[in-house]
Amino acid sequence: MAFINATKAALQHARARVLLVGSGRMGHIRAKALYSNPRFEFCGIVDSNVKAAGALSEIYRAPTFESLTEAIDQHNNSIDGIVISTPTPTHEPLITEAASHGISIFTEKPVDETSVKTSALFKVCSDANKNKDLDSKVHLCCGFQRRFDPSYLSLYKQIKSDSIGIPLTASIFFGDHPVPSREFLLQGGGNIISDCSAHDVDYIRWVLGDEVESVYATGTSSDEELKEKGVIDNATMVMKFKKGTVVTLTLSRGANYGYDQRCEIFGSKGLASVKNISENSSELSNELGTHRPKWAHSFPQRFEMAFGQELDAFADTLLLGKEWPVKEKDCVAVQRVCDAALESCENGNVVYLDVQ
Repeated sequence: MAFINATKAALQHARARVLLVGSGRMGHIRAKALYSNPRFEFCGIVDSNVKAAGALSEIYRAPTFESLTEAIDQHNNSIDGIVISTPTPTHEPLITEAASHGISIFTEKPVDETSVKTSALFKVCSDANKNKDLDSKVHLCCGFQRRFDPSYLSLYKQIKSDSIGIPLTASIFFGDHPVPSREFLLQGGGNIISDCSAHDVDYIRWVLGDEVESVYATGTSSDEELKEKGVIDNATMVMKFKKGTVVTLTLSRGANYGYDQRCEIFGSKGLASVKNISENSSELSNELGTHRPKWAHSFPQRFEMAFGQELDAFADTLLLGKEWPVKEKDCVAVQRVCDAALESCENGNVVYLDVQ
C-alpha cells in the first residue's frame, strides 16, 4: 500500500515533456496554456518560420526548432507529447513522425481534411502501439474545446440528467468577431461551413448522444467581391438526428458587436441554454436605459478557460494514461457532417448520411 501511495504521489507531481508545433494565433494560445500549467515541461517551439517562433520564444523562454525531427533529436527522444497548432494540411507528416517515436499527439481540429485521411491517421497511431520497442502508448487527441468549457459542460450535464426531457429542437448561433480580414477570406478563409462549424457539430452530437442522418445547408456572400470568388461568409445548416431532434446552426463572419456564441436546446419538459459572456460584469443604468459591456472580444477570450482545461486533460492522458474523450468515430462523424453540409450548400439538396 505504501508503494502504491508513493507511486500516486510521484504521478501527481510528474511533468509531461511537450513540444508546441506552430507559432501562429493558435500557437500563442497553446503556448500560454502550456507555460502556465505546472504539469507540463514546455520543451520547445517548432516552426519553420524562425522569426515567428523566436518572438513566441521570447515570451515563454522556450527553445526553438525548425523541424520536429530536430526537436526530437535534440531532446534525445525524451518527449512525451506534441501540441499541433498548424494548418490542417501539415498534420499528416507531423502525426506520423511523432507516432513513429512513441510520442502522443494533441492536434487542433480537424485531424485531417477528409474523414478517410482522419481514419488513416488514427490507424497510424494504433499501428505504432503494436511496436513493442516503444515505451509508451501513442494517443491521438483532437481538440474540441466546447466539451471543456464550464458553460457548455453544464448544459451537457443538464441534458444528460433529463432536466428538459426529450430534446426536440436546438438552435445554435456562431457569430465571429472581429470580422476576418478580406485577405484571409479571399486567400485562405474559405467557406464558413468548413472553417467554423466543426466545434458546434461535435458539441451537439455529444450532448444528444446521437448521429446526424440528414443535412441541409445554404449560405450567402455579404458583398459582390466575395460572391464572385465563391466565398460564403454567412450560412445556415439544418441537421436532422436519428432520434428526431432538429438542430439549426447559423454561422456568420460579421458579428461586429462581439463574439456571439449561443446554444439553446428545447425539450419535452423545458429549455436549457448557453448564453454569451461579456467582457466584464459591469452595468450602467441611467435615463437613457441600461447599458452593458460588449460580448467577449473573440475566441481566445471567450474560451480561455476551456483551452486551459483541454490541455490539462491532455496532461491526464500523458501522465495518468487516461483515454482522450474525443474518439476516432467522433472526428470522422463531424467531418462527414461538415462535408455533407458543403455538398448541400453547393447543390441545394438535402444530403442523407449513411449512419448505423
